[in-house]
Amino acid sequence: MFRYVMSMADSRRPVTLLSYALVLFVVLSGLCLCLLCLVEHVLEKDHANKWAELSKQFKPYYWWHFVTHDGRDLGYEHKGPLQLALHPFAIYSNLPNQRSDYFSTDDHGFRGNGRDRPLDTHGRVVLIGGSTAFGTGLESDSETVASKLAKLLNAEVINAAVIGHGSGQELTYLLTDLVDTHPDLVIALDGWNDYYKRLEVGDPRLLGMNGFDQIEDQLVASAQLSDSSLFTRFSGLPRILFPRLVSRIRQSRIGLWAAWFRREEMQSQPLDLAAIRYADNLGKMHQLGRAFNFQFLAVMQPDVNREEDYRQFRARTEAVLARQGVRVLNLGDRSEFLPSMFLDTMHLDGVGHSLMAELIARTIQSEQLLTSAPRTTVPKPSVGPSGRIDRAR
Repeated sequence: MFRYVMSMADSRRPVTLLSYALVLFVVLSGLCLCLLCLVEHVLEKDHANKWAELSKQFKPYYWWHFVTHDGRDLGYEHKGPLQLALHPFAIYSNLPNQRSDYFSTDDHGFRGNGRDRPLDTHGRVVLIGGSTAFGTGLESDSETVASKLAKLLNAEVINAAVIGHGSGQELTYLLTDLVDTHPDLVIALDGWNDYYKRLEVGDPRLLGMNGFDQIEDQLVASAQLSDSSLFTRFSGLPRILFPRLVSRIRQSRIGLWAAWFRREEMQSQPLDLAAIRYADNLGKMHQLGRAFNFQFLAVMQPDVNREEDYRQFRARTEAVLARQGVRVLNLGDRSEFLPSMFLDTMHLDGVGHSLMAELIARTIQSEQLLTSAPRTTVPKPSVGPSGRIDRAR
């Protein structure tokens, strides 16, 4: 009898050990899951606090927030006050009818000029470009280059600039939307985004635009959740359940070692290739002017450090555009722009925007690009040591 009982105990022991192991596995898994949830909660709270502070910082950026074309939140990382809506052709544009203490957009998504349109204006100008043309970092709509130009030219100036836009997006936006405003003159104030984009992409097809590669990455991540493969769906769960933690790991040494950040390993695109793509897009804008009966002026924005590579980029672009007969105003070569006028590498303060407006207005009048505008003389700006513009009286 004793032997029978012992044999029964020995036979149950493996089952008991297996049960203990299973319970231990479940407990440890639960603890790990709770720990991951706790870490994710801390990272999410830190992220929310960070963007709450950044949203209050309007210099040098208006922090952005991606939404659908009708204003629904896309859940993108940035949660700033300026809402950028998906655009069916230009990737994204400004969401219409925004109001803040520092900027506003009308029912077309164009930035306000800080004043009502006067009844005696002569001619219509459309300004396209990125954050510099939009006026990132300025205290009000009235400080923008578009607002200053409207007063100098006594013309209606539509500020259709969108932060981050490259020349390819500007070209698309102009063709699909802006030509319907029937402009007399289109000004492309840009350059830096096209120059800098070459450092971020390995595929030359992405030159001249921003946002496409980021949106494409998000689409891939979302597609994993509906993939037919069970393994693929499970592999996408960590990014969905613990997005902040996964982001931290990808940016760590582990992520670099695992080649998750393959974009950083890509070689930058050649400067000449980026310049040719930029010039090609500007040349097409010039040709659109012939088709839709408007004049075109390409204005290359300055930078505070006067980088040699950016100077070469502008020079290469100018050489190509000269052969196409495109009018170019290269502000990067102007000594009037002082470091004190810059909020950062390329964004200018109100004084810098006034200077840009005066230089652009003088070019427009000397080239007679807005022939319907009255021939008033724009005074030549005189910049003092403090960076303030002393206008001739």
